[in-house]
Amino acid sequence: MFSTVEVVQVFLARLAAQDAPGIARLCAPTVEWEAPDPNGARWVVGPRTRREVESQVLTLFATFDLEQLSVRQVIADGGDAAVVGSARWRVRATEEPVETRFAAVLSVHLGEIEQYWQMPDTLASAVATGAATRTG
Repeated sequence: MFSTVEVVQVFLARLAAQDAPGIARLCAPTVEWEAPDPNGARWVVGPRTRREVESQVLTLFATFDLEQLSVRQVIADGGDAAVVGSARWRVRATEEPVETRFAAVLSVHLGEIEQYWQMPDTLASAVATGAATRTG
């Protein structure tokens, strides 16, 4: 069984590898999930199955190509961990580059992710995908 920090490390490695099935396998059968749709326009909140997590992550990877993932800090306390970092993506449909900063909070129990909150720069994603426009 993985520790909280080990689960976070494996999660980040699978994210960098764009391994949606691998990310889903790290989750408990039901995970409390809070993350935006890839275009940043709508938030997915509430319990999700592994299959639903995999579907959302596959949609993310179908929308964006991850070019660089940088982790600035991981703060762990028992079963909880916060990750602060940045990512450089490219919109697959338009080749538009997207730089985002993010924070994510993962709660791990018995080596599985039971709760995941992702707080990225949704405006950057929405602008890059055409779901929003930047003003002023």
